[in-house]
Amino acid sequence: MRKCTAGSWLSEGWRAFSQHRWLLLSGVLILLVVSLLQQLLERWGGLITFPPGTETAAASSPNGFLLFMDYFVSLVIRPLLDVGYQFLALRAVRDEGALGDMLAPFRLPLPVLGAYWLTHIIMALGFLLLVIPGVIWTLRYMFSPLLAVDKRRGALKALGESRLITLGYSRSLLGLGLVYLGLFLFLGGVGYLLVEGLVRWELALLISSGVQLVFKPWFAASFAAAYRDLDEAFRTANQPDPESDA
Repeated sequence: MRKCTAGSWLSEGWRAFSQHRWLLLSGVLILLVVSLLQQLLERWGGLITFPPGTETAAASSPNGFLLFMDYFVSLVIRPLLDVGYQFLALRAVRDEGALGDMLAPFRLPLPVLGAYWLTHIIMALGFLLLVIPGVIWTLRYMFSPLLAVDKRRGALKALGESRLITLGYSRSLLGLGLVYLGLFLFLGGVGYLLVEGLVRWELALLISSGVQLVFKPWFAASFAAAYRDLDEAFRTANQPDPESDA
């Protein structure tokens, strides 16, 4: 059985990224294009100015249809693509990926979206109560959307199964999460500098995009490796003993 540690998952994630770099980078580019589309929809819809710092007359009169499209992309399309990228990374970890795997959640939209948004609601409630419950619930249910697409589980069943496969591995998952948190804080710092006007939006976009092109595939593959190993460990621990059946 494979080691279930943050270090082993990061190492396996790097291996998958090294061997399938073009596949995973292609998926990141798709996500970046969708992010740019969201920015443009918000700009054209009059919700924000993009690039930051540019003011136009169009921005003062919101366009209902474009804002609806922005919400649809944000609440439906983007979550499905995010889960699709996780599934793509999982397939790369298993050495059997193709770019079309990123569209797998679109064939199961209701279970995947249900698992995705229920997970985020549970996480938000946990952090509203206290930080510690939020962290614990995040670690327990983080694989629910991936389970929904990988094993074709319903939303509630995916939540339950995610809780089961992560039991006993909170420290390893927390270590992996802290590494990811470091990247998130770095990107947040870049965003803060942009808001404060300390860097131009072009430079901020270049930095954030460059970081994502390297670290997002690596971390996605690392979390996929964690899911694969925890699922295998759970199934191994709960498979019937042939001798007891005899």
